[in-house]
Amino acid sequence: MTRMRLILLVAAAGCASPSITMHGLPEREVVVGESRFSVFSDGRKVEAIRTNMEYSDGIMARGYTAIEKATGCSIVPGTFDGDPALMRAEIACDPE
Repeated sequence: MTRMRLILLVAAAGCASPSITMHGLPEREVVVGESRFSVFSDGRKVEAIRTNMEYSDGIMARGYTAIEKATGCSIVPGTFDGDPALMRAEIACDPE
């Protein structure tokens, strides 16, 4: 039983962790509608991890919005991919 608790603890701890390529980058928390995301970006690529529990339609669209809201950049057409828990995209930022 102790072994099962340890496995569940380790699994739960990794739920909102970015991939190795995004590890150590600043995290931006964004809420869009009923969805909450942790967004990580290296300035060219971005990951959005949904951090709340929900079962509703439109999560992917809210993730798309969260990425653009968190970065202030546009998603490069054709690069948005993932599932309702983890979304990835490439971004293009307007030069200032």
